[in-house]
Order: sequence, then C-alpha cells, then structure tokens
Amino acid sequence: MGYFDLLEGVDYVANSDFHLIQCETADVFEQAEALPFWSQEYTQLSKGVFNGSINSVRHNGIQIFSESMNRAVDQVARAPQDCYVIGLPTIVEGESVWGHLPLKKQALITLGKNADLFFRTSSISEIVAVVIPANRLESYAKNMDWQSFNEAMTLIKPVEPLDPEISGRLLNILMYGLKNLPSNSPGVSFIERWDNFEEDLLSACLQALMHASKNIHPYYFDHRIPRYIVNRVRDITLASDGYPLGIEDLCDQLRIKRRTLNQAFSRALGITPLTYMRNLKLQKIRMELMAYPDEIPSIANVASKWGFVHMSLFSRYYRELFGECPIETLCRLRTRD
Repeated sequence: MGYFDLLEGVDYVANSDFHLIQCETADVFEQAEALPFWSQEYTQLSKGVFNGSINSVRHNGIQIFSESMNRAVDQVARAPQDCYVIGLPTIVEGESVWGHLPLKKQALITLGKNADLFFRTSSISEIVAVVIPANRLESYAKNMDWQSFNEAMTLIKPVEPLDPEISGRLLNILMYGLKNLPSNSPGVSFIERWDNFEEDLLSACLQALMHASKNIHPYYFDHRIPRYIVNRVRDITLASDGYPLGIEDLCDQLRIKRRTLNQAFSRALGITPLTYMRNLKLQKIRMELMAYPDEIPSIANVASKWGFVHMSLFSRYYRELFGECPIETLCRLRTRD
C-alpha cells in the first residue's frame, strides 16, 4: 500500500447529491488530491514541513470550499467543467499571484469556465470560494436583467478590488454555507436550508461581479507572459529527466534573454528559475518515494534519475524543502504500512 492510499483524519460524507469533506493534510501532494472534483498539481516553493486543510461542501451542483496552507505553493489547477469560480482570499501573508495578478486580502478572485488556474500562494494562505455551474449563474444574471453578463465575465480581471461591505457580505455567505449548513439543525432539513441559502449565495456573487465590472478595461495580455515562460520551463524540466539544464540552455530553447527569464520567475513565483527547477525535481522524487515506498531499490537510484548525483547535497536540498530526510520519508511510510 502506498502513501496515496492513505488519507487519514478525513471526515467524509457523500451521496448522490451531497458531498462533504473536512481534512487536515501533511503533504503538498495530499493537499492537491484532497479537494474533490478539481484536477490539480502543486509544487511546494518555500522550505519547511507542510501543513494544510480542506473543507468542502457540495450540493445541487454548487461547491463551496476553503483551503489553507502554511507554505508557498505553485498551483496549476482546473475547476469542474463548465463552472465559474468566485471567492476571496482571507489570509495572504507574503507575495501571492492569482491568475497572473498580485493577490490582496479580501479582493475578489474569479476563474472563468474551463480556464486553467495558476495560483502562487503566499507563505501562509487561505481562500474561500464557490464553484457554480455556468448555466446556473448565467441564468440568474439574465433573470436580474444583466444582459451583458457573459461579456463582462470575459473582461473582469481574475483579481479585482472590492468594497469592504460587498466583500464582507460575500464572505459571510460563503462561510455560512461552508460551516453552518452541513451542521444539524433541529426541525429543518439540510435540503430546505440549502434551497433558502442558494438565492442569497447567487445574489452575493452577482453583486460582487457587478461591482468588479464597473471598472472593466481591456484584458491584461502582458501579465500572461511570465506565467507562459514558467510553464515552458516546467515542461522542459520534466522532459529532460536527469539532464542538468542550465540557464543558458533554457534561454536558448526559449529564445529569450537571461534577464527576461529571471524577471518572469520573480514576477510569477518570487523565486529563481534554478530554484524552481530543483524544487520541481525534488517533488517528483518525493512523489515516487511516497507512492511506492516498498518498491524503491535505493534512494540514490531515484535521485540520479532526476539529475542529482551528489547524494549529500541532494539530501540537504530535500531536507530543507520538506523538513525531513529522504530516508525518513521512506521509513515513515514503510512503518505506516
């Protein structure tokens, strides 16, 4: 049995139309897998032992969730198909980027339907958000006589400032749906409470979007360039396996200058390209150790496959990033099995 067969400390309830999960996580990979209905890949950026949490409730096609983490993480994710994501960051300690734009506490965060999310969290972070089927939100907007809703959703930036009163109302609605609705309420069924709640939720979301749309402006193509460069470096790094790529190699393949490469990573992730590539490879090694702890012939074999030839240096990097040595990872998982 591997690590990913074990999700301890999870409160999980599900039926055909209701899904609830509340869990604490101790690894970035577990965190990525814990949020239901999403497709995600996380890369830990800051050093130290990881801790996170996921709380999610879903009913009638609408999902409300909160996610918190104590390390900076680069998220590449996709929400459920044909859905909008609307939410708020409630904790932002340090630099953070959502959808290519700097993130601030209580700003409105959005993700268009079927769009990829690129989210660089701060060192300590928490977000609260709702996932709404596009046809439900579009229909509600039409009923509220917002005829230009679809056009507005293509122009609203992924991060928009909100009036404190509007963000406060949205946050209160989201937290009520996340914490109060799943709890037992004598004499009132969950479904009845949810139906009453849903109207308030859609209204609060539409109010926030209307406020953001007041300052609509041409889309921000310039902010996409740094993330594009990061994604290309990621693809090149994962395709190269053990080949030790240098900055000049990357610049040659991408046909950009060293300064452009460094600025892109500074803007998108807040770290250097070499640090990112090293962390990415370390996490691929960790994933392999955790997925197949009893089938690993030697740690050196796995490390060398990803270009680490000096084991003492590899162990130091691994320990700094994850808070434990690679042998401790294997021993812990083998003992758990």
